Amino acid sequence: MKKIFSVVLALLNITCIISQTEFDAMKMIQPDITGTARYMGMAGAFGALGGDASAIKDNPAGLGIYRSSEMTCTLNYLNQNSSSSWNDTKGSDVYNGLGFNNLAYIYAKPTHRYETENTGFLSSNWSFSFNRLKNFDRNSNINGAKQASSITDYMGYFTGKITSADMSFTDPVYDPYQNVDIPWISIIGSDGHLINETVTSGISSWNSVLNTGENVIPSFNIQERGSIDEYSIGWAGNFSNNLYFGTNMNMQGINYSKISQYKESFENGGGMTLSNTLTTMGLGINLSGGIIYQPMDAFRMGFSIHTPSVYFMTDINYANLDYYLTPTSNGNFDSPSATNVYLLSSPWKFNASAAIILGQKGLISGEYAISYNTGAYFLDKNNSTQNYTDENNGIPTMLKDVKTLKIGAEYKYSKNLAFRIGYANMSAGTNPLADKLLRPNTTRTDLEYLINNSTNFITAGIGYRKSGWFIDAAFVYKIENETFYSYNSFAKDLLTNMQKRFPTETDLTKLMVNPANVNTISNNIVITAGFKF
Repeated sequence: MKKIFSVVLALLNITCIISQTEFDAMKMIQPDITGTARYMGMAGAFGALGGDASAIKDNPAGLGIYRSSEMTCTLNYLNQNSSSSWNDTKGSDVYNGLGFNNLAYIYAKPTHRYETENTGFLSSNWSFSFNRLKNFDRNSNINGAKQASSITDYMGYFTGKITSADMSFTDPVYDPYQNVDIPWISIIGSDGHLINETVTSGISSWNSVLNTGENVIPSFNIQERGSIDEYSIGWAGNFSNNLYFGTNMNMQGINYSKISQYKESFENGGGMTLSNTLTTMGLGINLSGGIIYQPMDAFRMGFSIHTPSVYFMTDINYANLDYYLTPTSNGNFDSPSATNVYLLSSPWKFNASAAIILGQKGLISGEYAISYNTGAYFLDKNNSTQNYTDENNGIPTMLKDVKTLKIGAEYKYSKNLAFRIGYANMSAGTNPLADKLLRPNTTRTDLEYLINNSTNFITAGIGYRKSGWFIDAAFVYKIENETFYSYNSFAKDLLTNMQKRFPTETDLTKLMVNPANVNTISNNIVITAGFKF
């Protein structure tokens, strides 16, 4: 097999390794609520209101509300606390960071008709803006207690019938990391002596190096960084001060990285640490359009649509294993670096909104948004879905369409001073029964996955306005609940394999990995400064 592989590789000089999963898609398409301080102070419920630099990204028709030009800049301070409970063992970590949410220039151009009449085409407005759509920054520390299942059991199960010869280096002829038929997690398990081969009638099988009945104590640590940023050019028109419509052309950039460590301490001594580094970069373009209709002074309603973005994506990943079994069986080594280029099509998104204007004293606004996450899909760099059939078939099963309800209110205490409050609920982005299914030729060795359950936002803000400038501040309390799995331990064959180590255990469910509950609380302090001219 080695000779055949070497000849084929030499002739074709290509690799066809697919490493993305449904959870990678969910990470990049799951929506969030970020923006200016006024927008966030009302939990983003601005679809029918407009007149705000971040409202334009939800409903481009909001640009038509502007009567004067404007420049805004928004800073965000994030204090984030992640807490976990895994087998009744607690874990926690903290992240603090400062960043930009928004930078925008609004050019309002009234027509001559605006000066003389109140009907017809009254203004043609343009916007040039930067908006941070999502912030990935987070630290999490998840500590577990004694359990039967070990990642070494998973390595043995996942390796299947691959032979030790196919995972052995023959320098300089053969490198198993370049064999597109062999998953890297199997090579790492074999090289780290974490799995043992058994050959029966010429067929290989693999099992954990752990002893019969031996338990492990796991822990997991992750540092995530990055964002999804959007750069937009928008136009909107105002007809008779009661009908506004607009459109945006958006370029979105993805920059994401994570460094994770999964550790196990073995009950009979020794242990292992599997470290993974992943960097993801992407660039996509989409369009959005919307309308706002104001049938009377006290009421507005809006609707918008966002086309999918087709992101040109690049993943770079590598792993490190540090293992200690005995004083004579220990070591540390790195995998090579794998680069995967692919495309990701994000889902269609729709927003419907309404607002009640309470004269000069305030307003109440509501918005309902839906992101059809189940419609996302992968393509290879040749624009074909053929190599991603399993992943694309799994997305409608593993993911869920995300529905977001936003409610916000503003009370004008005086001509210059306003107070704001808001609440938003974002439904689960993942099916609660979803599990991470690695493909047999994957280069990825980060086996963990998170089930997204729900996200809630509680917001408050204050704003002060003068004729030529304004400043707004907001506080956003975000609570995100997730379920963490260190690897997929539900496969029937894996549990059957594990029963060899626990021969007296008849209830296979007790050999599964118990999930951890993870709560991430984000405290955002947002400041926006703006100038009108």
